[in-house]
Parts: sequence; C-alpha cells; structure tokens
Amino acid sequence: MSVKRIHIPRRIRRLLKPLGWLFGQIARLRRWCYHRHLFRSQRAEVPTICVGNLAVGGTGKTPHVEYVISLLQKDHHPALLSRGYGRQSKGYVFANHIPDPQLSATLIGDEPLLLHTVYPDMPLAVDGDRLEGIQRLCQDAPATDVVVLDDAYQHLSLRADLNIVLTEFSWPYFLDYPMPAGRLREFPSAVCDAEMVIVTKTTAPAEDIHPEEWRTRLGLQPSQPLFFTSYQYQKPIPVTKPAQQIAIDAIQEILLVTGIGHSQPLVDYLSEHYTVVDHVEYPDHHRYTSSELHLLHEHLSQPNQVIMTTEKDWMRMQDEVLKKNVSSLPIFIIPISVQFLFEEERLLFNQIIQNLC
Repeated sequence: MSVKRIHIPRRIRRLLKPLGWLFGQIARLRRWCYHRHLFRSQRAEVPTICVGNLAVGGTGKTPHVEYVISLLQKDHHPALLSRGYGRQSKGYVFANHIPDPQLSATLIGDEPLLLHTVYPDMPLAVDGDRLEGIQRLCQDAPATDVVVLDDAYQHLSLRADLNIVLTEFSWPYFLDYPMPAGRLREFPSAVCDAEMVIVTKTTAPAEDIHPEEWRTRLGLQPSQPLFFTSYQYQKPIPVTKPAQQIAIDAIQEILLVTGIGHSQPLVDYLSEHYTVVDHVEYPDHHRYTSSELHLLHEHLSQPNQVIMTTEKDWMRMQDEVLKKNVSSLPIFIIPISVQFLFEEERLLFNQIIQNLC
C-alpha cells in the first residue's frame, strides 16, 4: 500500500505557466499597493516575529518556530499566533482556555497543537485575522511581550517587526514558479520585505556550501542575513501501548506514514537505520480516516514491524474518532530539531532574536 504525492509533469507545468505568471503578477501588485500605502498596514501593540515562506508548505516552519520560541523564553514572555491551517473551527480560538482532552488538530490545526504540546504554558491562539488575533491574544495573556507568527508573510495588513523567510535547500524559491505551475505564492522578488532568509533542510556538508553564490541566486541585499540549517532527527519515541512494548533496538523493519510537505529527508534518514518496507505518503496536512488507519493493521506482517511517523502527523491522529484505531497500532514518532550549519550564523541569529524585544 503506497500513496504518493502528485507531481505535475513538466509538459503540464509549461501549459500552466501563463496562469502562474498571472497569479504572481496579482500577488506582486498586492504587495506594491501595501508599499505605496494604498492598502493599510500597521504594527501590532507588541513586537512580532513572522516565520514564513514564499512556497506552499514543506520548508520546515514548525521546528524553526520552536527554535525561536526556545530563545525568547529565556528572557521574555512569548506567545504564538497561527491561522491554524486545516482546522474546522472558525475565528479566534485561545488554546490555553480549552482543557487538553478537548484540544485537537480539528479545533486548532496540527502545527499549533504540536507547539502547544511542546510548550503547554505558552499562550497560543489561532485566528485568520492576525491583527485582531494579536489584540485578543494580548488581552487573554497580558504578560505577553512578543508574539511569534506562524506563516504570516503574505498577511500584509500586519507589519511584522521581523520577517524570517524560509526556503528549502533541495528546492529553493529561485528554482520554483508561482502556482499553479509551481509551489510559490509570489514571485521570488517578494523576498525584498524579509529581514533574513534561512535555507532549511540542508543536506550538503558545510564545506560544500558557498553562501555568496546562494545570496546571489536568492536575490538578497547586503542588509539581509542568510542562514543555513539542517534537520537533526531524534531517537524514536513510542506513543502507543503496543509501541511501548517493543524495544527500540529490536526494530528492523518499519512502515513510514507521512502527510507533510516534503518527506524525502526523513525517508533518507530512516533508510540509513531501518528497512523501510513501505512509505504511505499523503498530501501535507492530510486528515486521517478510520479506514486508512485500519488498513495499517493489515499492512504489518512481522511481530517487530512498527509504524513511524512525524510529530505533526501524530497530532492529526489524535482526533476522538480515530483513537480506537490508533491505540492498537505500534506507532513511534520522530522528533525534529533545527541545527545551524555554521556556528557564527547561529550566534548572529540568536543575537538578532534576543535583541528584538
């Protein structure tokens, strides 16, 4: 059983390029109108840090948001605001006012739910209207002195104090094109409004990275710092009772289940340590069904075969209607952390974040 991502054939992409050009021009005109103050843009009442991108998904926003929050928590009282992509609720939702058993990806989205799990005491809210969301979030959590925004780079009515744009090492925005011919929400020139750019999921060794060449291709100005990060995968964690009965050292064969933007780095990592008997791959933010999880039972053929998935996928498997199917599966999650390739870049990034407030 294998569900693969849909890739647009090159011939189809060429046919879609005129639509992509039109989409990009509309986005460019919209940003120009904000630059010329034809549309209103304003700052929030507290400092804001936006972690966003030009592409649709797959650049690693969540672990970078975690990194920023961990820095801020040392000396500040940060809060997180997200739109809560994929949720079924509407308007503003303050996660900290809802009992944990009632929280779900359906209510606040998989990424906010994951961040709430990691930082349960941090104020966290979801709202499509970022300005109103920040205002209500600060009312619910008056001690908040900085708000981290997940995926708000295109929300131009809010003028963030620091815009961080992420782009993926294997498919940077200068190789991409606006939708529907590519994955971009805007032309690459939209990076002009970013205070910094991070190339994420870097797989090449540091000695093979030439930052100046990347700066040129990314179209960065001298005032825009460039950083390179990679994923550091942690030891698998058993999250169900059947998984807790299996020794990690005894695992040899795994079934990988993902519904994320770009799973290939995870596939490559796990293939170095286990035999990946199959990869069930769904689109980003996929909402799992009982029948899909039931099929996973049938797919496990050996006693020590297990299911491995991401933290975000595990959040989406926590819906009440799925718990019966999920609880009987041997599921492990793979935590992810961010690591800077160059120590001087890590120090500079940390300084910028800590000096903002």
